[in-house]
This record gives sequence, structure tokens and C-alpha cells, in this order.
Amino acid sequence: MTLNFTVDITGTTGMRTGEWADGEEFLILPDQRMKQEEALARVRLHDPAEPVTSVPVTSVPGAAQAGEGPGGGTGGGGLRQVTVAEVEQRTEHRRGSPHPVLVVHGPDDAPMVTVRPAEPDVPEPSGFRLEDEHGEELGRIERRASRFGRRAAWRIVPVDGPVLTGYRGSLLGWAGFIITFPVWLLFFLGSLLVTLVTLGEVTELLVWGAPRRVAWRRRGAMPVTGNALDFRYMRSGYRWNAELLEPRVAYAQASLHYFHKMHKD
Repeated sequence: MTLNFTVDITGTTGMRTGEWADGEEFLILPDQRMKQEEALARVRLHDPAEPVTSVPVTSVPGAAQAGEGPGGGTGGGGLRQVTVAEVEQRTEHRRGSPHPVLVVHGPDDAPMVTVRPAEPDVPEPSGFRLEDEHGEELGRIERRASRFGRRAAWRIVPVDGPVLTGYRGSLLGWAGFIITFPVWLLFFLGSLLVTLVTLGEVTELLVWGAPRRVAWRRRGAMPVTGNALDFRYMRSGYRWNAELLEPRVAYAQASLHYFHKMHKD
């Protein structure tokens, strides 16, 4: 069975700062449905230096949440809203800090999977450990950065099942990018010249970039039909084959990929 879903940030905290904030949330939504109450799962970012608790996730647009009341207690018996100023202050202190822990919660707010950096003290870890709600290992996710002549890649190593690798961009897509690069460069310089001549009154700058599609599949699997998880940049969504990849691992990989797009790319 193949399903489509999207990952979206709640509020504008991460989009405004460009850095992650403790308590920041993502929503995993069914395709074509953008209501928060219809979310398949919620993803919450945690400071790796603090213990992760399984408090219910409650989203407040534009701000993170905390399970403590005024003065650091649990006053009022519920979650209090963290102000924008507090979020921005935390974010400023967190620049260049270690990668967060990601906790994926189900529709009932119960933890489904926790994604922990294998290297907890670095901002760009090369691997992550996946744990279920009992702390048992579900597998690993590895990330390989791009180098000259080598594509960036994500690698899913489940406890049970084949290894799945997703490369950024297909070989055909990269070939097209290289061949058409001079043409797009001319268009971009032309639009930039128009912007300068009109003193900014016309700002139709052409935006173009390297291929970003990622398709995760086992070695030797056929393209498309063998894709366990497929991210298409133009649709900003994920196509997931539930027969090839279990939901907890699929949501964990999509959350990591989305976090990297939002805060690292």
C-alpha cells in the first residue's frame, strides 16, 4: 500500500530564525490535508542535554511549548506558552550547538519513535539511533554529506529488513542540471540586471538549484516500484510504501530529512 504525506512546521519560529528551538514542532499530515487535528503524527525537537519526557504534545502556532509553569515548576497543572522572546533567546544560545533529539508522537500523543544523534555533542552527526517507546533499538539512520563527484545520501539500516539508501537527485537529474546550467545562469544574470536597472521595482529573479529528489530503496530494487520512501521537491511531500518500510521508521527518516532542509540546507 502506497501513501502520501507531507511534513510541515507548526507556526513560524524555525522559519523566522533559521535555527531550531527547543520545543519546536513539525506535523506529519496526510496528503492534501493541512488541518492540524488530522495529523498522522507530531514531531518535537528536544535539547540533547536534557532528558526527554513523554509529556503530551500541544501545539501553539508561532511558539514552542514547555511542560513547566512560571518559575520552572508545573504551575497550573498544564503546559505554559513560551513567549517569542524566550524562543529567540534560546535560539541565540543554541547557534552551533549539538543536533536536537527528535521525538515522533502518534495522534494520541504517545511517543512512537525517538531519534537520537549517535554523536550527541556535534551539530552535524553522521548517524542517528532509532528507539521505540520502550527504548529498544529500531535501527539506524546514517547521513553522508555531498562531496565533489559524490552525491549526498541518507541510509536507513533497520533492525529487521534490508538497508535502504536514498541519494540526493537521480543520475539523470544531475546530468540535466550540468547540461542546462549555462542556460539558467544566463537567465539569472539577465533577471538580476533587470532588477538593478529598475532599482528593485521589478524583482522577478529566477530561482534554480541542484536536484533535490530523494528515493530510498534497497540495492538492486527497481526505480519507482521499489521505492520505500520517495521525496519529491516540487510537491514538498513524501510517497511511502507501507509494505517496504514500517511507519515509525518512515516518519523518523522524513522528520530528519525535513529538519535538515529547514535548518541546515
